[in-house]
Amino acid sequence: MSTSTATVESAPEPGHRSSNALFVGGIVARTWLWFVGGCLLITLVPILFGWRPFVVQSGSMEPRINVGDIVLAAPVGNAEDVLGRVTVFVDPDKRENYKTHRVVALNGDGTMTTQGDANPTPDGTHITMADVRGLGRLLVSFAGLPFVWARGGQWLLLLLFLASLVGAAVITSRDRDDDEQDDDPTDGEVVPLTTRSDGAAIAIAASAPLDPGLRFAGLRLPAVLRRPLVKLAYVTVLALALVVPTTGASFAASTGNTANSWSAANPSYSTTVTGMSPWLYWKLDETTGTTAADTSGNGRTGTYNPNAAAFTRGIVGALATDTPNLGVTLNGTTSCINTTSTTTMNAPAQITEVVWFKTTTTNGGKLLGFEMPQTGVAMPGSGGTYDRHIYMDGAGKVWFGVYNGGYFTISSPTALNNGAWHMAAATMGTGGMALWIDGVQVGTNANAAGETTTGWFRAGCGNLGGWGGSWTGANSPTTSTSPTQNRPFAGSLDEISVWQSVLTNAQIASLWGAH
Repeated sequence: MSTSTATVESAPEPGHRSSNALFVGGIVARTWLWFVGGCLLITLVPILFGWRPFVVQSGSMEPRINVGDIVLAAPVGNAEDVLGRVTVFVDPDKRENYKTHRVVALNGDGTMTTQGDANPTPDGTHITMADVRGLGRLLVSFAGLPFVWARGGQWLLLLLFLASLVGAAVITSRDRDDDEQDDDPTDGEVVPLTTRSDGAAIAIAASAPLDPGLRFAGLRLPAVLRRPLVKLAYVTVLALALVVPTTGASFAASTGNTANSWSAANPSYSTTVTGMSPWLYWKLDETTGTTAADTSGNGRTGTYNPNAAAFTRGIVGALATDTPNLGVTLNGTTSCINTTSTTTMNAPAQITEVVWFKTTTTNGGKLLGFEMPQTGVAMPGSGGTYDRHIYMDGAGKVWFGVYNGGYFTISSPTALNNGAWHMAAATMGTGGMALWIDGVQVGTNANAAGETTTGWFRAGCGNLGGWGGSWTGANSPTTSTSPTQNRPFAGSLDEISVWQSVLTNAQIASLWGAH
């Protein structure tokens, strides 16, 4: 009996059908299809809740709202709710069109002034609530571009977009077929084994399939590991794709949170303030200690004087959009929040001051101002200066006062000592003085300069001697600067911010809109 050894020549290796290129292409194709689908889903589902989509076709709200973005607008009934916010309304000049601009002022005749964020001046024609079609709640970036291309006759871009969808669908289908092949345990290479012949010319070849798996850059992973890794890659990239459509939201009431897109919570007031780069920002959220933190990032902290017991901290603050939403109540005649730094600064030539307050007092008091000395009060001529201040008189009206060789003041038209939170904002610069109450400009003055002095900012107390000419109600500080007339504020304060620049009307309206 003779034995012989024969070898069976193996067929050329066909290569793994899930090539590197197809694997990467499958991820890219799925990402693109999910992105487009996510845009459609985010745009269409809110319609079930009464929201309406509007495609932006001009750049008047850039850089945050761009051509091709879709604004989802929710029904709104009150003018106060749209102040400072992005609103969709019938264009009063071309009533067959819609505009998406910000409402920057409520006017005495019941109309509203609007302005595009990218426009240097407000819109020339005012609108009414009857023109309003909705309050901007959600921004879906890019989703309206195909509509813009079709309306503008940009057919090449539209065809490229449609071709990309078809191509992505084809690649995804081929990638899926490849995955199914990988699941077949018999689909693979064979290893030729030694054969034995017992006098016959018949050779019997034995073979064993190799473990199918992913070949990537020469590395073969077992199938049991390949599929979880592929799915993890898909989920990661697709999740990023779904985030992209809503990351550009820029309304006072908007969201970039795809997990809770339909509730569309307002962005934080703090984010709005810090986005405008304040010089000083005391949020007054502290519940212990004597330091008022400076959220501007500039390190200009304040100090609760004379001690922590002079304040009740941790009260419910003015802002529903912030967490924590805390403020402070001043408890005594010596309570004051003073700048901590012992280094004086020059009185700003241009300034914006914002303070939130709540009170029922009939004694009035200083809310915020620039003063020398650092703590306490002093008469002019004895080291005392006090200027650029917001204060309340005995009748509850709020005033903005600047001294420039004389007393220049602007007051609120009505009393504000009604126990509710209010926002007072005051500006002075080359364009003069202005006062805003609750986001609405209530008065202006042509005076463009203040007293040239040095000092510190403070809140809740200060000298008002001589300012009695701009005072109604009880507890007047008189028109004499001697003796001193300290007027501590008997009430609550929150969210104090200062800029060494003049904020625009739209910026101040947006602060009120974000509360």
